[in-house]
Order: sequence, then structure tokens, then C-alpha cells
Amino acid sequence: MSSFNLVQIVPSLDSGGVERGTVDVANFLAEKKIENFIITSGGQMIKELDESFTHVHLLPVSSKNIFSYPLIARKINQFIQSNNINLVHVRSRGPAWIINLMSKNNIKTISTFHNVYGGNSYLKKIYNKSLSKMDHLIAISEYVKETIVKKYNLTANNISVINRGIDTKYFNQPVDSTRRDQVVSTYQIDTAKKIILFPARMTSWKGQLEFIDVIKKMDTQNILVLFAGDTKNSSYTNLVKDKIYQNNLTSICKILGSVNQNEIRSLYQIADLSVSFPLRAEGFGRTISESLYSNTPVLAFDYGGVKNQLENLSDLFKVKPHDYQALPSKIETILSLTENLKKEVLQEAKSIIDKNFSKTNMLNKYLKLYESV
Repeated sequence: MSSFNLVQIVPSLDSGGVERGTVDVANFLAEKKIENFIITSGGQMIKELDESFTHVHLLPVSSKNIFSYPLIARKINQFIQSNNINLVHVRSRGPAWIINLMSKNNIKTISTFHNVYGGNSYLKKIYNKSLSKMDHLIAISEYVKETIVKKYNLTANNISVINRGIDTKYFNQPVDSTRRDQVVSTYQIDTAKKIILFPARMTSWKGQLEFIDVIKKMDTQNILVLFAGDTKNSSYTNLVKDKIYQNNLTSICKILGSVNQNEIRSLYQIADLSVSFPLRAEGFGRTISESLYSNTPVLAFDYGGVKNQLENLSDLFKVKPHDYQALPSKIETILSLTENLKKEVLQEAKSIIDKNFSKTNMLNKYLKLYESV
């Protein structure tokens, strides 16, 4: 019997790091036979949940219409009372506003800052600060904690750092050769070339357009760039496609679109290098640890949550943020590594990830926090 009866509130369960963390926590509690609840507007990841112990309640918590918030708040309050819930974990700013409109008697509230969130205007800061109006706060990296303390004038003692965690057991498994060959065939990947993987959804701040300018400066005869990530932002995706075409790079750059977890694991194994060059610092950036745990070297702008992951690793993996001039030579250096040198620079990564950035470590910390609150 647990000391808490938890509901997590998340706008949707379609895809993404926030959603993955919600599902991971729910399934972890289910494995321990702890009943728990999720309030969401829906999404394809619901089918990943254990129906015996995790109960999903559908409400329009993804709504951007603030005038609907009081009604949604009343419905959440009724649900909480009907199910004797005593702990509410809010994972997004909109739902945080909704929770702040209802009575918090007899419940404890937790929120997670999954990023530092953009916008320095007065109204934007007020909107973002809704997450801080809870009994206890979680930051997904030291970078996020340090930034929100300064940006929103918060008390550091009330914030726990629980690093986002990757599924080390999953990424440590050897990839089935049949599945790997299927990915190669499906996306027509020439594995004779040096493969650079850019795993990120297509959106302007992830930096795909800027990276094409870097590729233009390189000897592309033996290089293949794979952009893997959802393309729901069609206008930006078209900009990337146009730039590839205008620079005669259609045989060098492939846009794969959204890939599932099995496919991304195969892509990490196939790639010679995985890169991360967002235009602004990310709260965590889980592709860094996923790549390294798959024995794939990385090259990333050294800031934000990525810096936290790389700080005890080789400088080979790091580049000064926005230093596009340095990228071609650093990429070429990594791509030319011998297998022995590659093994040497990667050998520390797995133990550091196991200790600090694993899903198991993350989930145990969540359970401990839930029990303490």
C-alpha cells in the first residue's frame, strides 16, 4: 500500500519527452502494483499503459482557451475527490493554470519544469510561472534548475533535480540484423558512406537549416546526412527541403520523417556520428545519452542540459554554441576515428549514463519524491 494516490496531468500522450516520462512513471508504478491515474486529452501512447493499474481520464487539458479553464478545473476537482487522490503531478503550463484555479485542500501538488521556456515578456513570464505555484518543483537537469531559480526568482531548496532518463536496458541490446536491414532498405540508406544522424523534430530552433550550411562547406563525396524526426511543422520542413534542393544536396541529405523507437535504435547503430545543434539551450536533450549508450559518437553545442550530460566526457564531443566555423573540422575528425580510438573515447560514457541519466535512476527518484511529499 503506497502513501500516495497519484494523478499525472499532461496535455496529450502523442509523442515527445514529456509524454514519454509520464508513461514511464505510470508503468513503473503499475509494475509495483500501485494504482495511479492520468488526466490527458488523449493520444496514441495511451495504448502503452498498463490498463490494470493505470487509469486514464480524458479531459480537454490541452486547450489553449483560458475561458474553458474554470470548467475543466471543476471537472478535475470532482475526479480527484471521487478517486481519493492526494497527489497531483502537473507536467505542463496550461494544466498548471487549471490546477491553480481549483481548491488544493487535502492534496499535495508537484510540477515538472521540462525546459526553461522561452519568452521574457511580462505576460509570458506570468504564463510560464504557473508551474512554480505548486508544493514542490522538479527540474529535469541542473541547467533547468539554475535557470528557473534566476528567471522566476524561485527558492532553490524547493526544487529537486531528477534528470530525464533513457532506457539503458533497451539501448544496450544488440540490434536484430533483420530489423536493421529493414531500416536500411525502407529509407534507402547507403551504409558504405559515413552517416551523420540529426535526430530532432523539424522545427526552426532545432537548427536543421543552419546545419545544411555546414554540410555545404564539407567534402560530401562520402557523407550521408539523415534528418530523423517528425515533420508536422510542414512549412519549416519545406524550407529544409528547398534548401537541400537549391544546394544540390539531395543525394547527401535525406529527411526520414518521424521514426519509432525501434527504428531510432537501429539508426543510432548505423550512424557514425549523431549531432545536436539547437539554436537555444535544451532542458535535457535525451538523444545525447541515447546515442552514446548505443556506442555512437556525438557532437553537440555545449550548453543547457546537454552540457550536464557531456561535462565529464571527452572534449571531442563538444563544440562552442553557434560556432559553425568549427563544425566541419570537428565532424571530419570524429568521422575519421579508428575503431580503437572510438572505443577509447566512448568507454566512460555508459557508466556515467548508468549513474546519472538512466530511466531506472529517474523512476526510483520519482517514487522516493512521491513518498516524501
